[in-house]
Amino acid sequence: MEVRNHVLNAISPSDREALEPHLKLVSLASGDVLFEPEQPADRVYFPNTAVLSVMMVMEDGRTVETDTVGNESAVGILAALGASLSVNRTLTQIPGTALVMPAARLRQISEESAALRTLLLRHAQINLAQAHQSVACNALHGVEQRLCRWLLASQDRTDRDVVELTQQYLATMVGVQRTTVTQALRDLTTAGLIRQGRRYIEITDRKGMEARACECYAAVRATADRVAGRPSVSKGAPRPLRV
Repeated sequence: MEVRNHVLNAISPSDREALEPHLKLVSLASGDVLFEPEQPADRVYFPNTAVLSVMMVMEDGRTVETDTVGNESAVGILAALGASLSVNRTLTQIPGTALVMPAARLRQISEESAALRTLLLRHAQINLAQAHQSVACNALHGVEQRLCRWLLASQDRTDRDVVELTQQYLATMVGVQRTTVTQALRDLTTAGLIRQGRRYIEITDRKGMEARACECYAAVRATADRVAGRPSVSKGAPRPLRV
């Protein structure tokens, strides 16, 4: 199987050889919890087709998404670089596959490879920059703008027009009540930008969605491109990782 994760496909041949024996392919279902606050963060997940959600959990049980991670990055990087406990809840947002390995093993390999350590730090920076952008987005932009941004980003990460989510789950991701999301989705449907079904949303007019999305969508993509670049599989480039 060909791996689509940008981090894994960007590593050097020697680091790839060191990592491959420790990577395990797993299937993740929607809602699977990977980390909880104050629990050991002993694994690193490299999403392949799955999309993961990093959430802050309030004392009263309410949650808000602070970061979304797909095949452009990984979850658990800071644990691999030294942190031992998770400060967030991380769960599967969109079902799919991921590559997982022990954080301790990745830490050991990165201590022996400056190039790998630099790559991991860059992707940790991407995740942090997206979290910062999400804070600004939730405070300054309207529900429809945020919803368009979120759906476009999900399409980028899955490379599919159809996003497999319920309205309730989408409301949790955007940080509003379900009725608010229902109305926003109805407006986007009326405008011919999306099509809805049971547990899925299909983007039918991407350009129209981009026009309605807030500036944060383009900003997050530009940051990822600037910090890490897009993976290349052109002639002469390192072969894509396979498991």
